[in-house]
Amino acid sequence: MNDALEAAAAYLKTTQFELELAKAQLHNAEAAYQSAKHIHGALGASQTAAVLGSESHSERLHALLKPRDTAIYFASDADGKPWYIKAGIDTSLSSCPFVWLQTGAPTTTGEPHICITFKPAFYGDTINQTHSSQAIPRRREALEAFNGSVNYELVSLWLQKCSNEHGHECQVDDNVSGLPVEIYLIDVKKRALVRHRKGDRFVALSYVWGKESRSDRSDTIPGEDIAIAIKENGEIDEAQELATPLPQTMEDAIRFVKHIGERLLWIDQICINQRLDGHKQEQINIMDQIFASAFLTLVSLDGPNADWGLPGVSRPLLQTQQPTVRLDQGQLMATFIYSNWDNHGKSVWDSRGWTLQERLLFRKCIIFAKTHVSMTCRTEFFHDCLALDSTSKGVETWLGDDFFREDGSGINLDDTDWDFKNYDALISVFTGRELTYPSDILRACQGSLNRLSHKASVEFLFGLPMNDLHRALVWVPHNAHVLARRSGFPSWSWTGWKGRIEYLYWVGDMAAYVDEDPRLQKNAPGSILKRKRTEPLETYLNYAQRAQLLTCGVTNRSLMIETTSTKFKLRLVRRDGEVHRNLKSNSQQSKTAIGDQWTLIGQDNAPLRDEAGEYPSFELTDSFFRLKPEYSEMLVAQGTEADFIFVEHWPCIRDSAGSAKWLYNMVSALLIIRNIDGTAWRLASALLKAEDWYAKNPQSENICLV
Repeated sequence: MNDALEAAAAYLKTTQFELELAKAQLHNAEAAYQSAKHIHGALGASQTAAVLGSESHSERLHALLKPRDTAIYFASDADGKPWYIKAGIDTSLSSCPFVWLQTGAPTTTGEPHICITFKPAFYGDTINQTHSSQAIPRRREALEAFNGSVNYELVSLWLQKCSNEHGHECQVDDNVSGLPVEIYLIDVKKRALVRHRKGDRFVALSYVWGKESRSDRSDTIPGEDIAIAIKENGEIDEAQELATPLPQTMEDAIRFVKHIGERLLWIDQICINQRLDGHKQEQINIMDQIFASAFLTLVSLDGPNADWGLPGVSRPLLQTQQPTVRLDQGQLMATFIYSNWDNHGKSVWDSRGWTLQERLLFRKCIIFAKTHVSMTCRTEFFHDCLALDSTSKGVETWLGDDFFREDGSGINLDDTDWDFKNYDALISVFTGRELTYPSDILRACQGSLNRLSHKASVEFLFGLPMNDLHRALVWVPHNAHVLARRSGFPSWSWTGWKGRIEYLYWVGDMAAYVDEDPRLQKNAPGSILKRKRTEPLETYLNYAQRAQLLTCGVTNRSLMIETTSTKFKLRLVRRDGEVHRNLKSNSQQSKTAIGDQWTLIGQDNAPLRDEAGEYPSFELTDSFFRLKPEYSEMLVAQGTEADFIFVEHWPCIRDSAGSAKWLYNMVSALLIIRNIDGTAWRLASALLKAEDWYAKNPQSENICLV
C-alpha cells in the first residue's frame, strides 16, 4: 500500500498537484481553480477540469437546488464562512475539508466530477464520525479499486437499510404479490426455469437487447443458444438447464443474484417464449405487475446490447483509482465521480422506449454504470463512492418532484389523484425514445399506462386518458421535432405519429390555478392588482365550452366528435431549415425553422399572432404550428383554405403555475385533413383568440377522426 501511495504522489507531483493544493489548502475558489487546471491529466478526465463557478454563481445555483443536490456543488469561503455551511452540510471539519471540481464548463445538468478530499493530520486515521457528511467519498478497498469490482458487502448494506428503515413504500406487499397470470423465473442455482408462486421473492433484469442480440422483444425469435424451456402448449420443463453461456449481461445477473443471497431471477428474453404470440402478449400486458412485484431490479445503464455485461461483475468499473498525497497538513485524495443522477437521461438504457416503464415500475433498483454502481429505491439514493452512514437521513429520490427530468425519474405512477402534468412528463419522455419496431409504440408504454389506470381510475384509449380527453387532444410536437405518421394507429393520438410530442406548459399546469379568481393577480404578498383584459370573461359563455365526444372505436381507430368547424386561410411563414430573421435576442425559439412554419390569416387578411407561442414564457410568435414539408404539400393540395375543428374554450390560462402572464378567452382547435370517405386526419393543434375563432362563424358538424 505504501508503495502505491508513493507512486501516486510521484505521479501527481509531475502535474504540480501537490504544490498547488498545499498552497491553497482548499480555502478559496481561486486557488482551487488553479489546482483544477492540473488534475485532469492525473485522473484521465476527458475534459479540462474547472471549478463549478465563482462564489456568487454557486450560491445563485444553490438557491435553485434541493438539499440533496448540494453535495456536488462548490462555493468558496472567501467571506470567512465555510462553504459547506452555506450548502447546508452539517460537519465539524475545518474549513473546506473537501471541494468538488467539475470537468467541463459550469452547468446545472451534471457532468463527471472530481472530489478532492482533505483530511487534516490532527484527525489521525479517522474523520469525526459523529458529524461527518455523507458527501465525503469513502476510500475504496484495495481489491475493489484494483479490479474495478462491485463491493457486494456495501450493496448488502444498502438493501438492509432500505428493508429496515423505509417501510412499505419500498417493499413488495406479500398480500398482493400474486400475479393474474402465470410467469416463469430462473432458479440461479439450478440454471432452470421454475413457476412463480405467490410470495416468491425474485430479482428482475432491465437491459437493452441491442442489434447484436440474437432476438428482439417483438418480431423475431430468440436464438438457439438461449434454451426455451417454455413449450408450445405453455408448459415448462423444469429439468431443462439453460444453455451455457448466455449473453454476458444475463450471466452477470445470475452471478450477482447468487452473491447477494437471492435465488430467483426474471429475464424477459428467457422467461417469455417469443414464439408464442398469445403467451408473449399476455406477459406484456402484466409487465407493470412483474416489475412492481420484483424485490429488486438490476439495470444495465450503459450496455448497448445483451452481450455487454454488468460493470463491476464481468467488466471492471472505470475510474476506481483514488490518487492520494500525504502532506504535513494532512492527506489529499482525488475521487472521480459520475454521480447517480448526472448521466440519467443520456445513457443507452435511457434512450430506449421499453426501458422507461421498467424504470418507473420498480420498487428498488441497482444501477450498473461504466464508472459506478448505485442503488435507487422509492425513498433514497445510494452510491458506491460514498460510505453508508446509518445515522444520516440519506439523499432523497426525486420521485414525485414537480420538475421535469429527461430520464423520467420524477414521474410517480402511484399517485391516486389524476395529474395531467405527470401524464405529460410520461408521454414526452417516452415519445422521445427509440423503438426498434414502430409498432411497439403502445405495447412499450402499456405497463406505465396500466399502473396509472389502476391507481388513478383512468381509462386510456390509444394512450389518451378518456377522463381528460379534451386536454389530451391538444398535444404538439416537441420544440426540436416535427412528426411523421405511424401506420396502424389513429392520427388523433400521439401513438399515430413518429417523433417526440409534448403538451405546452399551460395545459399541464392547469390544475395548479384552475380554482383561482381569473380577475385577480398576486404579484407579491399583500399586493393584489387587477389584470388587464380586452373583453369580459363572460363574452363567450353562451357558446359550447367544449366539443362533445360521441363514440370511439377501438377496431377502426375512430373518434366521433360533435363540434363546430370553420376554415382559415394559411400562410407559410418559413420553410424547414430557413433562418428565422425576426427573433428577439433573448428568444427561446430555434434560429432556423424546424419543419415548415405556418400561420393563420384573420378577417382583415392579415396574419394572426400566436400569443401563447411554443414556450413556457408565452412568447409571441408569428407561427401557429409546424409540419414536415410533405404534409405542407397536402395542405396546399386541399386549396387556399384549411379546415379547423373546435376542441375547447379556455376562459383563462397562464403558461405555468407561478407565472404572472395570463391569456383570456382562448380556443383550442385542431387542423384536419378531410379524406374521401368523409373521415378526417388530425394534423396539428392551434391555440387562438376566441374572437378570431367566432369571427369566422363556425358551423356545427359531426367529425369522425381516424
